[in-house]
Amino acid sequence: MEQQRKHIIFFDGDCLICNRFVQKLLRIDRKKKFLFSSLQSEFSRATLKNIPKKIDSIVYLSPEGSFIKSEAVLKIIKQLGFPYTICYLLKILPIAWRDALYDYFAKNRYQWFGKNESCKIPSKAERERFI
Repeated sequence: MEQQRKHIIFFDGDCLICNRFVQKLLRIDRKKKFLFSSLQSEFSRATLKNIPKKIDSIVYLSPEGSFIKSEAVLKIIKQLGFPYTICYLLKILPIAWRDALYDYFAKNRYQWFGKNESCKIPSKAERERFI
């Protein structure tokens, strides 16, 4: 797959919620628009040089640019089409509010949901979508 024209989602591989989000995207992204990489991977470290080092947020790299936190989630949702784009209406909230809610959730996610203790073994088709 040619990575320059793809949409790459970098996610926290330790985060249970992040992993579930990726699994959901694998199911609903029938056009196979998205590629995925764990923030802990060598590819992420090499690719995300301009992103803060201690980032534990989702990072979305698209042909339009790179996005983090709530903006990343909304940009991803926008790519999914209807009915998911209904959630894009949250864009009307100021980014400071959205990111404050995102940060609150991110800060507490391990306490609320725990960490990923084991990984789902992806199918051959799914493995092709991971970098």
